[in-house]
Amino acid sequence: MEDGKVSKQVSRFFSRHNPFSFAYNMSHEVKKIREEIDAIASNHTKFGFLSLDSQPIRKRREDTCSYVYEDNIIGREDDVDEIVGVLLDSNNVERNVSFLSVVGVGGLGKTALAQLVFNDARVLSAFPSRLWTCVSDHDQKQLDVEGILRKILASVTGHQPDGSTKEWVQSQVREKLASDKCLLVLDDVWTENRNHWLKLVEYLLGARMGSWVLVTTRSQETTRIIGDGISHKLQGLSNENSWHLFKKVAFGSEQSGHHDDDLVKIGQEIVKGCAGVPLALRVVGSLMYGQEKSKWLSIQEIGLANIRECQDDIMPILKLSYNNLESPLQCCFSYCALFPKDYVIQKEMLISMWLAQGYIVLSNEYQSKEVVAEEYFSILSRRCFFQDVSKDQLGEINTCKIHDLMHDIAQKVAGKEICISDCINENMHKKVRHLVLERGESKRNIFTKTRIRSYVQVELYKSERPRMDQLYLEELLANFTCMRVLDLSWSNIESLPSRIGELLHLRYLDLSGNKELEVLPTSIKKLYNLETLNLNRCKKLKELPKHISKLVKLRVLDIEVCNNLNYMPAGLGMLTNLHSLPLLVLREASSNCKQWFDHLEDLKALKNLKGSLGICIQLPKNAKIDIKREGGYLKDK
Repeated sequence: MEDGKVSKQVSRFFSRHNPFSFAYNMSHEVKKIREEIDAIASNHTKFGFLSLDSQPIRKRREDTCSYVYEDNIIGREDDVDEIVGVLLDSNNVERNVSFLSVVGVGGLGKTALAQLVFNDARVLSAFPSRLWTCVSDHDQKQLDVEGILRKILASVTGHQPDGSTKEWVQSQVREKLASDKCLLVLDDVWTENRNHWLKLVEYLLGARMGSWVLVTTRSQETTRIIGDGISHKLQGLSNENSWHLFKKVAFGSEQSGHHDDDLVKIGQEIVKGCAGVPLALRVVGSLMYGQEKSKWLSIQEIGLANIRECQDDIMPILKLSYNNLESPLQCCFSYCALFPKDYVIQKEMLISMWLAQGYIVLSNEYQSKEVVAEEYFSILSRRCFFQDVSKDQLGEINTCKIHDLMHDIAQKVAGKEICISDCINENMHKKVRHLVLERGESKRNIFTKTRIRSYVQVELYKSERPRMDQLYLEELLANFTCMRVLDLSWSNIESLPSRIGELLHLRYLDLSGNKELEVLPTSIKKLYNLETLNLNRCKKLKELPKHISKLVKLRVLDIEVCNNLNYMPAGLGMLTNLHSLPLLVLREASSNCKQWFDHLEDLKALKNLKGSLGICIQLPKNAKIDIKREGGYLKDK
């Protein structure tokens, strides 16, 4: 009898319903799978297969490149002289406005050439009015004529004509073009539809006699539909200039000194495969900078084969640059596909998003994630993944853009993980993890439970976003429960649902620009993993949640331009991970200054704060004293 009981107990123990037995069996299954994977990996190496994706990304026919070199542009003096000569030759002027197009494959530096012409002293003297407009209509079914007119007008006035009618915008543009002889640059034009082009031209023909429109494009078809205009086909750099540019990038400040003869020979072979394309030379040169001879040889022997197969296509070189990134950097770079081409990316925002996605990997326990993330950004910038970098007065990078061709690579390597759409529906692929919404006119949205990790809105003009429906917001929070990044900026929302507290994985929450938002739900205190809370320009926000001190992982708390915020809750000293706190608002104090500074006790624990800290002390009669913290000291502004 006893034996029977024991037998039953043993059988129950090893039953699949017993969690301990299940875990034991599962561990053995996992071990078998790992052994099979190791065997596959071993054979993969044994038979000489490359571990890197050696398939080049094929260039789309519509692609163009608008790269701007910050340093000296090499080898374009003759091109500049030729184009300027055309613009100044009165024999070429047969009507009010003439057209000249610069055409060439991606990476040749068409935009750089146009900028050289635009700023040439001879052009400055001949054209009292000069206007620059980036068209970049690569993802549009038809040319956005009104949008281009608004950009042209913005280049005159310095700001977007928000809320103005098309009639007013076009009349202002026509008036400006007719007032002075003008040079208008339309950069990065993709359209190959003549009807679309002629609709734009109608608004330009009233320009003052002798005016010119300079168009940059990568499509010969675009130059054809422009009509009777003159076309300048941009060629690759000469061998001498190609070597000059490569040497400048690959050897850096040491270029004037003596170089290893072997590296010079290898470099000259690599340069031959770049077909005189400045971007290719710059990218490969960046790849070689500071590397050992073995690295140079590997690029020559492995990468050069791909380059030779497609001498008119630099994508293999750019993909090679991606393959040479460490895995965490590859993740950071591919994530940039979230942003549209020509989008100005805020560096701090991008770094916060990388942190939220867990892309930053520390090599030791003494490193700071912020420092490593900054280094990641610097590496990508140095290797030419970013362009148009802007810096503040202290030389720190504020913003950047991602190069057009690099953007194509980011989209390719991200695959189906990133989805860019104007609505949410059941057709969204199950592999989608990062969703970019282009919210315009109202469309029917169908929500289903997904594993979305990022919900981002990236329209070029945030102020033009329509109001987000409250029901839509409720559905969004109810179904996208795995989000780590949530961008609700400039959504015109008046209240945030308490359901926000259920997003336990959330690390990045952007509510900036919601000018009607007055309070935050107390459920925010449940977001224990939250690292970034951006409330910038929430002008009606009255107070922060009382238990904000429970958000112990918070790194960024931005409450700038929250004009109605009267105070901040106690316990701020618990947020010891804070790195960025642009503003601190203290309660109303008496005229005794000592009592004001008693409220600053919480700051003692915030030893990781960086940058500036503005302190707003409320006085009786609504007066204010502003104090700024720099380098660990407090001082009056």
